[in-house]
Amino acid sequence: MKKVILFLLISALITPCTTISTQASLVSDQAHRVSQKKIYNKEIKQIKKLLQVHNVYANKHDLENIKALYSDNYINNDGFNKEIYFKSIKDTWDECKDLTYSTKILSANIDGDFASVTVEEKATGTVYEQLETTAAAGEIHSKSTGIYHLAKINGKWLISGETLLKDESSLLYGESRFMNIELEVPSQVAAGESYTATVKVDTNDSDTYILGSIDKDLVTYPTQTPNPPMRAMPKSKVLERIIKANTDNIPEYAVSSLAISRAKDSAFGDYKVYMVGLACLMKRINVIPKNNYIKTEEK
Repeated sequence: MKKVILFLLISALITPCTTISTQASLVSDQAHRVSQKKIYNKEIKQIKKLLQVHNVYANKHDLENIKALYSDNYINNDGFNKEIYFKSIKDTWDECKDLTYSTKILSANIDGDFASVTVEEKATGTVYEQLETTAAAGEIHSKSTGIYHLAKINGKWLISGETLLKDESSLLYGESRFMNIELEVPSQVAAGESYTATVKVDTNDSDTYILGSIDKDLVTYPTQTPNPPMRAMPKSKVLERIIKANTDNIPEYAVSSLAISRAKDSAFGDYKVYMVGLACLMKRINVIPKNNYIKTEEK
């Protein structure tokens, strides 16, 4: 009987203590989670501020201030380090004085002193060229999706790298600005693999004649833009070419150039052909290098 009473006494003592201990643990865990969430939200706010400032400096073409947002060991998935990357940006801004940017954050993730931010970026601008006897303005349109890799250095978030997932751009002159022109390519291919690049122009105008070309442009610096011969597009206004991806394990762009002309009756009873537009379209293909260390065993 005493043993039973002693057991009941012990149980009566242990249960409240256990309950109190459990409740204290729950309160402690909850407080920790709340504290961690506050820290996380604070870091996210700083990261968003970094990209907002980045966008402001980019629209001002402020090369020096935007450089300060990047770490010295920056490198992107094209293999460009900080020096080469900003040389390429300067070249772009020299060609297009009014290039403007917009950035939309799609997602963000923090892992200690490192973070990754997936963004969608758009850019528009104008360039001027002398076409025959007339100066023409070309419209630049660009859209890309990529990941900014960030590192916290001395308490400050900096951009340490970038992975470009998708990228497409167009340069349009004259009537090509009002045409629906599409360049279709795969987003990634294996090194040395063949793929089909297709350009389509949505027009049923029988008086419109289009010369076009399709080629590839490897991501190098300085750039080595190809200049292949053009050929007449068929009546379907669809041009295709099979391209073999490079074996140097670097990304490349499919590039299509179009010269758009129109014919009309002249006063002398014949036809006069005149150019009404030019277009250049580019789309990124991520080339996946061959992994020589993958082995399969035969059964």
